[in-house]
Amino acid sequence: MAKEKISIVTDEIAQDLNTVARFLKEHKLSAIEVRSAGGERVPRIHDNIWEDFRKRAKGEGWQVIALSPGIFKGHYSDTERTKKELEEVLPESISRAKEILARHIILFGFNGGPNEDPPPEVIDTLKRAAALCENARLRVLIENEPGSFADTGERTRKLIDLIDHPYVAANWDPCNSNIFDHPAKLADSARSLSDYIKHVHVKDGCPVMGSLFARYGPIVTGHLGWRDHLIALKEIGFDGYFGIETHFEPLYESSAVLLSELRALLKDVDFWED
Repeated sequence: MAKEKISIVTDEIAQDLNTVARFLKEHKLSAIEVRSAGGERVPRIHDNIWEDFRKRAKGEGWQVIALSPGIFKGHYSDTERTKKELEEVLPESISRAKEILARHIILFGFNGGPNEDPPPEVIDTLKRAAALCENARLRVLIENEPGSFADTGERTRKLIDLIDHPYVAANWDPCNSNIFDHPAKLADSARSLSDYIKHVHVKDGCPVMGSLFARYGPIVTGHLGWRDHLIALKEIGFDGYFGIETHFEPLYESSAVLLSELRALLKDVDFWED
């Protein structure tokens, strides 16, 4: 039996590290994705909280799968925001990542129209971001998100191909692709990314009329079809981590439910078989 690869997003459990640590211990996990703590997103987490985090990560053996500073989520025409994120927030995030031996930096693909190709300035910015991360030996993971140039697997693949950098891959979030109730179409979307997928976010929900984002909840009531999607991910050889990204309250208890559901489905499809 291969080793289980499941992580949590820190603030999907709580903003305080004591609670995060309790969840990890209670559910026999050691891998995390750092997004925010103490009410601030990385890299702007307060120094005292960050120091506590560094000590816990080392002392308790936490594996940091990724840092997610939440950059490049705005419209590409907002040049002032882009400049700040590229020249200030990303370098600070890289510095934080090196301090805790993180493996990846999660970035986004800028907002743009659904029928619009990413313009040269988007590609140039992401190429520059990739070069900065390469210098620190950190892989960039582009996370797909509704309303961006990377929403479906197909469009995320196109964006990564245009960036054309060996340190750029994908953080695949099936729920962010807005392909609900169509397991074959969702599987094809993941297959289009194939071995670009290095990390997978796990959440589920139901489509909401007039909204780009779902109404989130347990897998058992969701419309994504996680069992079928796990089979598709297994078929394409995905061997990274599944990151619990709950998105519905109460976070601690709901994350436990999602984790239990995911573990049951992974076992059911023999995902971890050698």
